[in-house]
Amino acid sequence: MKQSITILLLSLWSLTAFSQEKVIKGRITDGISGEALTGATVLLSGTQKGTITDLNGEFSLRLTPGAKTLLIKYLGYKDYNITIDPAESDFVDLQLTDMSAELLEVTVRGSLEGQQKALNQQKNAGNIKNIIAADQISRFPDPNVAEAMQRMPGVTLQRDQGEGRYVIVRGLSPQFTNMSINGEQVPSPEAGVRFVALDAVPADQLSSIEISKTLTPDMDGDAIGGSVNLVTRKANSSNLEVQGTVVGGYNALMGKPNAQGSLMLSKRFGASEKLGILINGSHFYSDRGSDNWERDGDEIELRDYQLRRTRTALSSTIDYRFNPNSEIYLRGIYNSFSDREWRRRYVMVPNADDSPFEDHEIERLTKDRFERQDIASINLGGKHVLPKLTLDYEVSYARAIQDTPFDFEVNFIAEPDALSTDFSNPNYPSFQTNSEFDYLDNSNYEFDELEAGNTFAKDENITGKFNIGIPYQLGNNQGLVKLGAKYRAKDKSLEVVNNKYGWAGGDISFEGQNGDFTLEKFEGGLVDDNFLGGRYELSKAAEMERVIRFFNANKNGFELEVEDKLVDESVESYEASEDVMAAYLMTDLTLNKLQIVGGVRFEQTNVDYTYNTVLFDDEGDLDDIISEEGNTHYAFILPQVNFRYSIDGMTNLRLAATTSYARPNFESIVPSQEINIADREGTIGNPELDPVSAINLDLMIDHYFGTVGVLSAGVFYKNLNNFIYKRRFETDNYQGIDFGTAIDLVQDVNGDRADLMGIEIAYQQNLTFLPGAWAGLGIYANYTYTSSSAELKDRSELGQNDKINLPGQAEHVGNLSLSYSLKGFTARVSGNFAGAYIEELGEEADEDRYINDRLQIDATANYSISPRFNVFAEFLNITNAPYEAYLAGDKDQMIQREFYSWWSRVGVKFTL
Repeated sequence: MKQSITILLLSLWSLTAFSQEKVIKGRITDGISGEALTGATVLLSGTQKGTITDLNGEFSLRLTPGAKTLLIKYLGYKDYNITIDPAESDFVDLQLTDMSAELLEVTVRGSLEGQQKALNQQKNAGNIKNIIAADQISRFPDPNVAEAMQRMPGVTLQRDQGEGRYVIVRGLSPQFTNMSINGEQVPSPEAGVRFVALDAVPADQLSSIEISKTLTPDMDGDAIGGSVNLVTRKANSSNLEVQGTVVGGYNALMGKPNAQGSLMLSKRFGASEKLGILINGSHFYSDRGSDNWERDGDEIELRDYQLRRTRTALSSTIDYRFNPNSEIYLRGIYNSFSDREWRRRYVMVPNADDSPFEDHEIERLTKDRFERQDIASINLGGKHVLPKLTLDYEVSYARAIQDTPFDFEVNFIAEPDALSTDFSNPNYPSFQTNSEFDYLDNSNYEFDELEAGNTFAKDENITGKFNIGIPYQLGNNQGLVKLGAKYRAKDKSLEVVNNKYGWAGGDISFEGQNGDFTLEKFEGGLVDDNFLGGRYELSKAAEMERVIRFFNANKNGFELEVEDKLVDESVESYEASEDVMAAYLMTDLTLNKLQIVGGVRFEQTNVDYTYNTVLFDDEGDLDDIISEEGNTHYAFILPQVNFRYSIDGMTNLRLAATTSYARPNFESIVPSQEINIADREGTIGNPELDPVSAINLDLMIDHYFGTVGVLSAGVFYKNLNNFIYKRRFETDNYQGIDFGTAIDLVQDVNGDRADLMGIEIAYQQNLTFLPGAWAGLGIYANYTYTSSSAELKDRSELGQNDKINLPGQAEHVGNLSLSYSLKGFTARVSGNFAGAYIEELGEEADEDRYINDRLQIDATANYSISPRFNVFAEFLNITNAPYEAYLAGDKDQMIQREFYSWWSRVGVKFTL
């Protein structure tokens, strides 16, 4: 180790001239399909001097004059040799067609191409990473990027309404993983956080997904869990390529259809194919829903959801090659995700306000909300291979918004003489009222409040960066010194409008109905006759369109709660700007079989924000709203080193020691507050929050099979300082504000330190070596075990520190997929398991909220009618796996269960 570090330092300044060498460019493709072969190894025969092909199958190599033999290695193909003379040609165009004989006997060409690309890139990468290519993504029924990533080792998901949304890598919550598109970070459309909800991005827009689990100095340093890069497609052929998908489906819970369509066009133009243009678009919609019950103390809440979700995307790449050594490009992607939600709730509140002298309450709430998230990025840059150096540069603009143009919720309340709840059955609690009171009779519910609001959150990044690579020779060994810099300016803001209305009193006259302002006059819409399997009976909820029509016709009868409006809008709205400056110096050196990638990175972050402070008088009334400013600044020096030792051509031993960090979310540091007294909950900021820093150690061995597969095993360890967790506590007073009732507040705070260690095992292979029909079997499996210990600072306020598992860290995570292929037909059954983890910490350990383990079973089948047409069917969540939460690590203290039933899709894919 000490000798290697010495060589690393010497190599940074031991540079020699390359005056007689000439740059050779080349491109390696499949001779039948024309697909670029990504991650192919190109070596000068008899030496370790070489390179690997990029995402477009292209490579560049410096050679001295004279005839040279190049050795090409690619999983699934026999080794290929070609002799060239740099003096006679500076471009090599290779088509590989000689697949291993055992592969040709048992598999349809094209079915392994995705695995080949991904595994060849993983095999030759200088750091530890996992990659899935578009072909491999399409084998699983995963319409969005989050769901595609759950198949990768060490990845779990946080779900919303049954769909994967946020990615957890190696047991660390989403804020510890950064997200990039085409190598540059994308902003988050959500108001307070940095991480991106990946259900907004369709999987069919991508060429590949990469997760780097160890960093190199030329990568952003704010990634403790991992760094995710989404790579869009690029035109590769002078022939017009047309690919498309037409899909129809069905959601069992709602009894409604879903549909998806996508189309991609690409072509390279001109005799030399200098200009490439690709356009890729898709649209998806789904009518979904869920049946849910929740518990809060003695309260029971029944939630019936109905959703309409759409996902629309358009991406394009235009690139121009001046010559084999110089190109410029323009890449862009636009994603729009919309969510129309109708939510109907019963809230059973025995002894309202926790007082035996108060009446019982049953609240009937109806919500109608539309929300749209847009994520767009555009990258303009160039790559140039010059005689003595390589240069690439890029400017990019990215914008994300979350627009909620309307969010209505109306509440009606009844007060039965008696109401009791029973939790003796932890899976399905029950309730009972006095015999004279019918909780299904909507005339018992009187109007309480109408809430009408809208929000607009925006996050914009403007980024500029450059990288310079200088090749050098250390003895007979080849190396590259690389240096670069980046500047990113971010602006993030949230605008809030929140109107709450009460009724001035008196009888109403509406649609021919007179009398009290009660629920039955506004009832309508869908009634779920089989809610939670028929265990609970529901009546019609308020139909929001009728409520709004009544509001518009009787505005004078409603009273706007002006003080609540001012408070809510002031404390939730904010503006922030962030400047990040970074620079790095590194080397990539190969010493015979040992590759060393290492160096140091510096990052400086400056954040400025404006917000409002709300002051109340001694009686709890609004006194003043003051606009204030704040800021925070921090810097990190991040050494990184990765070692890859090639035991043989198919086996690597990897070791990495890296440092990284994670920035706090904006909602965490801006000292504003969002408190909903009606729901008795809220969140508050913490301007004293520090970033999380980490030391990361990784050791891994991976062996690749010629039949396109891999077996890998590794261990990792992370030491986190100032880790961030959500602390929940109950109070009726905060910073002089008297709430008049107990409120559950959540605040992000720093813990002291945390340690996380784990084991990752992955195996995938097409079992083509088996005899006869058994050769059609394939296995895709991975398992990750993680264990963590985090120390909390005195959350009990008794002078004692607690040790817990890190929030978000699941002990066991795994995937198992079995497939069978025969004469164009392939069937696959897949299981994804995510173990239980702490989601949120309470004021005490017995109030910690856990998410239960979950196993989802999916199945797919497809048949290749011809090389250009493929039909398929997909069935998801076959066993109706629920989303479950419980308290204090005790599954008998269940506090939430949500069911989605199963859904399916049937479609056709075509290539023209």
